[in-house]
Formats: sequence, structure tokens, C-alpha cells
Amino acid sequence: MPFSSTDGQYDVIVVGASFAGLSFASVAATLGMRVLVLERDEQVGGIVRTTGVLFSDVLDFLDVPARYLMNAVRRVHIQPPGAGPLKISARAYRFYMADVTGMLRWMAGQAEEHGATIRCATLFLDAKRGEDGLMSVQVGQAPGEPETLTTRILVGADGTRSRVAQRLGLDQNTRFLAGAEWLLEGVELDRETFYLIMNHELAPGYCLWLAPHGAITALGVAGHPRTFNPTTSLRKAQELFQNVAELSQARVVERKAGVIPTGGRLRKVYRDDESGHALLLGDAAGLCGAATGGGIYPALISGRLAAHAVANEVSNGTPGAIKAYLRNIAQAGRLGHYLRIEDWLRFVLDNMRSDADVSMLYGLFASPEGHKILQSALLETPIIGMDSNFFALLRGLLSKHPRIYRSAFQALWQRVTTANRAAKES
Repeated sequence: MPFSSTDGQYDVIVVGASFAGLSFASVAATLGMRVLVLERDEQVGGIVRTTGVLFSDVLDFLDVPARYLMNAVRRVHIQPPGAGPLKISARAYRFYMADVTGMLRWMAGQAEEHGATIRCATLFLDAKRGEDGLMSVQVGQAPGEPETLTTRILVGADGTRSRVAQRLGLDQNTRFLAGAEWLLEGVELDRETFYLIMNHELAPGYCLWLAPHGAITALGVAGHPRTFNPTTSLRKAQELFQNVAELSQARVVERKAGVIPTGGRLRKVYRDDESGHALLLGDAAGLCGAATGGGIYPALISGRLAAHAVANEVSNGTPGAIKAYLRNIAQAGRLGHYLRIEDWLRFVLDNMRSDADVSMLYGLFASPEGHKILQSALLETPIIGMDSNFFALLRGLLSKHPRIYRSAFQALWQRVTTANRAAKES
């Protein structure tokens, strides 16, 4: 039977009220669990670090109100070094620019309606397991002394640099991209087109972007940390995008910055032993679309599936349900194929050493075969439609760039074999 939450006891405490945490909390509460969500910020959605690229696949399982879908995008223009832009388009909308703050607050409201409790301005401090098998969780809420709560399981959905992972001895992200974004007023921009510039000096390992964002415009950059200055890159980007939009008179209304995990799915994201009972979700577990910018999708779908697994094991007494979720998550909505392609593209981008490399790579995508694959990957193929044949096409294209292909394949093979060993051990 679930605990009463009136005395600080819960079935599950979730750290982090973003997409993974709120998705988990809403489903877990619907399944009858006593759920508490801890959010360190003053309010849900108060600090947003993501651009808000929302794949249309999300709408298959989450009925997002239309008011949070600001721009429907059907065209992508990619500008590689020293060449003309690659232009791809589709009749149907492939992704949306979402009002992230509004969407998170709506999700929080849904979770509360289903029975979850959300506490903002509350820090997760530490946790340990007692002799009775329950987790004692220390939280801080200014003003006041630390408070101790009790839960059967702790869920860490607290982002790339997860404190839950750190305190519970779970794997932590070690590879990142550093990103920054300015939200601009006073820019006239095509509201259905996403613009990208590939530039190794200004955005090593990723790109610069200019994107419609409701009534305003997002100008952003990401790249390998400590190899570039994001502010310098954004200032230079105003000149680089001059053929797309006039930015010299734009007004910056908001500045955002953050890090994106790029190491792929982490191996040790769950423990159930004398030291603790905890599970990581979303960015904390390395579930992130770090090549295509589609990290919201894996966060949402993993949160929902994990909630069912936790409810089965914790409330229904089904042993091994959480480990089964970890083994099988790759089969959910073709998530495994999507993450595999993400890994491959991420490794390819990481192996770019100069603008010459970047130009050669995108020269492959300028070919008829490459254009078709790019069009399909970014604008046509839903995640559930990604399969091994699609991956083979991508691999065949990249094999025409031998050095990048060899480095990426070796790194990916190492990750695949490591994941297989982890699955066998679990």
C-alpha cells in the first residue's frame, strides 16, 4: 500500500521538475503512487536552458495544447563552410518550437491533478538507505534547517550534472557541449525555417543557429567546452546570418546558457542495494538528442516508461521490473535506433578537426544520395520509422569520408560492446 504523504513519507521522490521528471511524476501518480517532485528553482519553468525543439512524434503520446506549439517548422537551411546552403523542406511539419516554460508549467499542473506534490525552491542535499530499506532524503528550503523525508525509491531527473548521481554513486556525464542563446526582438524572419551555420572555429563540434521562436528569434551556438567563446561566436554570428535576416538593430531580451551531455546513455543509472535505491532519467542518464537537438522526446518517453516500471516493482512487488525497463527501453518507439543514429552523428561531429573536414562532410550531404538521407532524417522520418536500414544508409554515406568513418565506427563499436556487457551483467 502507498505511504501517506502527510508525514513526509512517499513512494517516490523525484528530483527535478523538467520534462523527464514531470513525465514520470504524472504517470506514477496516475498509477496510485505517492509522488513528491523537488524543484530547486523558485517556480517550474523559471529557468529554461533549452531552445525548445519538439519533434512531432511527441504528439503521438502527449496531447500538448496548441498554445505551447509556437512555430511549426518545415524547412531547414544548413550553411557549410565555403559552399552554398543545403536546403531541405517538407510539406508536413516535422518539429515545433515549443514554449518550454508554458509547457513545463502545464505538465506540472497535469501531474498535480493526478495526485503528485511539487515543491519548488527546494534543494536535494543527500540521501541514504536505512536498515528498513527506505531512503532518507535530506532537502533544504530557505529559510530553515534541512528537512528529512522518506521514500521507497529516489528518481534523479536533475539534469546533466546530476547531484543524485553524484551522491548515490551512479554514473555521471563526463562529455558535454557548451551552449549559449540570445532571444532577440526586432528581427524579421521566416517563421517556418530553421537556419544553421557550420563553422569549426565559432562552433567546434556543433553549429550556430537562427530560429523563429514565437514572436521573437533565437540566436544560438554550441560547441566543445573551452575551445571557443560562446559570446564572441554569437556576436560574429550576427554578421554570418546577414543574408538571412537583419540583426544589427536586434534587441537582446534574454540570455541563456547551459551544457548538453554528449556521451550517450550511461551504464550505471540504477541501484538497489544497501547503499541506496535510485534511478536516473533524462539528461542525468545520458538520454539526450545531442546531434539533432531533439532531447525532449527521449526525456518524455523514458519518464513515462520508467514510471510504469517503478510502480510495478515498488507498489506491485514485481521483482526486476526496473531492470527490465532499462534493458528494453531501446525498443520503445524506436528510441534505440534514434539514439544509435544520434550517437553516430555525434561521433562524426566530434571528429571534425577543421572547416575543411566540415566542408567535406556536408559535401557528402550535398550529393543526391546524401540530400535524400538528410531530408529523411531531419524532416520526414518519424522516430518510430527509424530502423537498421536507415542506419545502414547513413553509414554507407559516411564511409565515403574514410578518416571520419573509421574514427566514428571505432568509438561507436566500443560503446555498443560496453552497453552489451552492461546488459548481460544486469
